[in-house]
Amino acid sequence: MSLPSGLRRAVTASAARGEKWLIALDFDGTLARLRRARSAARLPHGRRLMLQRLGRLPGVRVVIVSGRELADLRRRCRIRGAALSGEHGMSLTGFGRAWSHPATARLHRESAALAAAASRLTLGMPGVEIERKRTSVSVHWRKAPAVRRDPEGLGRALSGLLRSGWRLAGGKCVWELRPGLARGKGDAILLAQRRLGPGARVLFIGDDATDEEGFRKLGRAAWTVRVGPGETAARWRVAGPVDVDALLVELSTARRQAGLSSSTSRTRPRSSTRRAPQR
Repeated sequence: MSLPSGLRRAVTASAARGEKWLIALDFDGTLARLRRARSAARLPHGRRLMLQRLGRLPGVRVVIVSGRELADLRRRCRIRGAALSGEHGMSLTGFGRAWSHPATARLHRESAALAAAASRLTLGMPGVEIERKRTSVSVHWRKAPAVRRDPEGLGRALSGLLRSGWRLAGGKCVWELRPGLARGKGDAILLAQRRLGPGARVLFIGDDATDEEGFRKLGRAAWTVRVGPGETAARWRVAGPVDVDALLVELSTARRQAGLSSSTSRTRPRSSTRRAPQR
């Protein structure tokens, strides 16, 4: 696999100009394969090392953006030097001063009531799992055969639980009760971009509906890449996590080659020809 041609040209030109890069990646489905049990998701060791090496290159920063809580994301990533954003852009750490949304405390209280209501609603639905987070509630139905036959039915039922200021969002085998705030992964990426400094280029790689929100938020100014099939607002597409590996390798190669060329151009060999003595 190689970079899509348009992305390859953009990356090569940017590296030659010495622009800063912010490389943002989703976790589940992008860095880690989707598993029947969410607790089984793991970041492969080789991919972790690759991200660490990429993040150590001059002018490059890596940030992992996910719907998972920060504590869970930190346990699963363990990428030295990488920033983390949890719960769909509601927090950012590892990139300057830690940030969380001002409404976090209120949403934490409200999510408790919603999680309890969702648990009662799905009591007779084997395989459904309720995950309460600080600012949202995820209703996972990957292991629920009855819901897999009619996921929209569960979605309609969950919609009836929503209180003012909350909304229902879909994902891969999950319904999420999320705050209605105009906040998402794209916002966290933009915050990290501002902290990196003027002129920083953004590359965002993701595979899910919440990543699509990020693609739209970032717009054409960013390099956006969809992992897997489906309609997308991203500018380019790759097939799966293995292709993400190849993409990261090419990014690293482009950056290193540009640095080598720059170093070579600054260091000119001294001439061995001496001026003939005057008689």
